[in-house]
Amino acid sequence: MRNLFILLLILFSVNSSYGQSDEVVNYRKSDILIDPFWLIGGLAVNATYERILNEDSGVGANAIFGIGSDLDNFVQISPYYRAYFGAKYASGFFIEGFVPFAVVENTEWSNGMQTTSSSKNTSVGLGFGLGGKWVAKKKFVFELNLGIGRQFIGEFSNDTQVTGKGMIGVGFAF
Repeated sequence: MRNLFILLLILFSVNSSYGQSDEVVNYRKSDILIDPFWLIGGLAVNATYERILNEDSGVGANAIFGIGSDLDNFVQISPYYRAYFGAKYASGFFIEGFVPFAVVENTEWSNGMQTTSSSKNTSVGLGFGLGGKWVAKKKFVFELNLGIGRQFIGEFSNDTQVTGKGMIGVGFAF
């Protein structure tokens, strides 16, 4: 009788330990962010979309479209891969590698007036970035990142070989 009681006790404790693993957790799959400081300053639209692959990584793209007088003819799209090192799901400190594709339109000026002569310079490079991402209540996302890259392919002058991207972004997870 005592052996039967011990055997039943062991079976119930093993069964209860498996019962806790049936919980289903809905993690976010995508994040979309915009940088309000660039937008309010009238310089550019700086937006990011990221698809979360798992708890430690994600892929996405950052796009910067110039709208201000300084960046009016500038477009940069940077696909990236991120590795997260935080304790929470796809958040905390991260490092990223990105590939900046930039298009700059140059317009020729003569005698203070714009002429019809213009050219588009396209370039491609490689970059590295660091940052942090915080998620509140599984819906609101805040991100801070900074990256620097070097253009290797394309037409550019020596002073435009180095490029970068940065964001103080706010957005939503879905």
